[in-house]
Formats: sequence, structure tokens, C-alpha cells
Amino acid sequence: MWTDIAGWDKPGEENAERVSLFQRGAYQSGKISLPYRFYQCGEEGTFPLVVFLHGADVVGTDNESQLSGHDVGTVFAACDWQEKHPCHIAAPQYYLGMHWANPVMTECLQSFVEWIAEYLKADKGRIYIYGYSAGAIGIFSLLKKYPDYYAAAVPICGATGGTDIEALAKTPMWLFHAVDDPVVPAGEMKMGFGKYRHIGSHVLAEQLKMIEGSEIYYTEYPKGEMMEKYGLHPHCSWVLMGQDEEAKEWMFSKRRK
Repeated sequence: MWTDIAGWDKPGEENAERVSLFQRGAYQSGKISLPYRFYQCGEEGTFPLVVFLHGADVVGTDNESQLSGHDVGTVFAACDWQEKHPCHIAAPQYYLGMHWANPVMTECLQSFVEWIAEYLKADKGRIYIYGYSAGAIGIFSLLKKYPDYYAAAVPICGATGGTDIEALAKTPMWLFHAVDDPVVPAGEMKMGFGKYRHIGSHVLAEQLKMIEGSEIYYTEYPKGEMMEKYGLHPHCSWVLMGQDEEAKEWMFSKRRK
């Protein structure tokens, strides 16, 4: 079990209260039924939409664990954040045997985001997306196919393949990763004939920064820091991202023209 890993994070007491603020729904796209939770801003007006993609540790159909498993999925529902930056939040959940990066799921996910943005009457120029591990991998797949839709993205401890890297440079991004993450390595691995199999955040950020017009930031935690300084497993960089006010403020400052 993921929760048995030394240093694996556990949600705080306030998380359950935040989760209770999210309504439930299910989005149907072809044969895929996508459970989702959503937080609807109570204020009148047009507000940003934040999309959260969970990791592989909370896969299922309970429509609960994508938010209850960690604090990171509810950070934008915190009272102090909503007072500063009122926003809607959507948190879908994929099921065992599927993956965010599956092409069918990528299309379903984009269709869902467009639908719920319309349903919530969200600001179409301020749709943000963030997620960790498998969720970050899904973000990269989504941005490659829909490079002109999201105002900003924050992929945490993710990776991608070597194709269509240039498309990722069209979306402002702030990446997070621990250099000694053993679950999703931050570096690069290759398969036969020199083809890329895995490009982690460290290498990806370097490549994207070289593309003219890109806006890429990268926060990397040195070897040993996650456990020695924070008592966290090095894969759990989502915990620190959720506490990073600068990165969150940056994301909310972006607008898609």
C-alpha cells in the first residue's frame, strides 16, 4: 500500500471539511463514465476554473479518494485562498485499467473540462490545471493535444515521452520534482535505438526553457532534502507545491489571450 511507504504524506484534519464542500457528479463520454467532484464558488460573477488530476495511488470509482487521499487536491478550496482568489475547482477520477495519458481518456478529459467550464460559467481565459505523478503525466498529454486552451499548468513529479515537446512550450508551466524521486525519476531514460521513453521534469524544464517564447519555471528538491528536511518520501513533492504561495499566485496571474 502507498500509505505504508515511509514518509508518505497523510491528509490533515482540515482536509475532510474541505472535501465536504465538493459536490458529486459523473460525466459520460462514449463508454467512459468519469466520476468527478466540483467546488462551485459561491460568489456572483465569472471566476477561474482549476482542474486537479490525481495520481495512481487513488485510482478508483469511489469519487472520494482523489480529494481525501492528500491535501493537495483541496488547497484552492481553503477559506483564505477563496477570500483572495474565488474560483471553481473540478477533480475527476479515473478507474483501474485506465490512465490520464490514454488517448481516449485525454479526449474525454478535455471534453469534460470544456463542459464543466460552460456549466459553471467559468472565465474561459483563466482555466488552470495541476496534478501530481500520473496526473502530471496526464497534463503533459493534454497540453500536447490542446496547447492553446489552458492559461497555466503546474505538473508535479511527472514525466512525458519525447514527441511533441514543442507543443508544451505554448502553455506557461511551473514544474515540481525531487531529484531523488524513485517512483517517477526527474531525469531522462531511453529505450532502444535512442528513442525517448521517459523525460522527467528536470530534463523537460531544460528543454522547454530553450524554446523561444516559453514561460517555464522549475522547482527541484535536492537529493535527501525531502526526507531530511520535511520527513517526506521524495515522491511527495505535491505536499510542498501545495504550500508554495509563490507558485500558486503565479498560476492565478496567468490569462489565456
